[in-house]
Amino acid sequence: MEVARLNACVDLPVSDDEVVVDSMLGWLVRWLRMLGVKAMYNPNFRDSDLLGVDHLLVTKDKELFRRRVKLSLLLVTPRHTEWLSILSLILGFPLYLNVERSLCPVCGSRLIRVSRDLVADKVPRSVLLRHSEFWLCTGCGKVYWVGSHHMRISKELEVARNVQGMLSVQCIDNNLLVIRE
Repeated sequence: MEVARLNACVDLPVSDDEVVVDSMLGWLVRWLRMLGVKAMYNPNFRDSDLLGVDHLLVTKDKELFRRRVKLSLLLVTPRHTEWLSILSLILGFPLYLNVERSLCPVCGSRLIRVSRDLVADKVPRSVLLRHSEFWLCTGCGKVYWVGSHHMRISKELEVARNVQGMLSVQCIDNNLLVIRE
């Protein structure tokens, strides 16, 4: 079953330092950033804005995909976890969370490790007592730590890795099809 389509037959992984994610895929952009992928996103992007961007465009919009000449990936599947598997296959990034590589899921800026003292006034006291490692976004100032959500993220990534093992690619009519067996 086809789960995605790239509008060119190219060698994988695609070498692009940044991807552009259309406005229908806000969930995906946050996950890509957590996995260290530079992902440009604006919920107000219009199709006309996206037609000319130079980076790989990731979309669910069939009409936009059809009209775009530059490299684009159409996500056919509605399953979020498959989206991660597909993008990992196409771009070649690992499906493991590494906080040192992660970008801010909100704004996409770098995260830097900071001391507990530096964030004492920015996080709940209970978090300060339970955690010793913190990261600060250099763009928006949001503070991150490895909390209970980390286990849920790890489980989701484990499912994505399992799905990725069921994916294959075929070049048909100058489109690279991603097939789930």
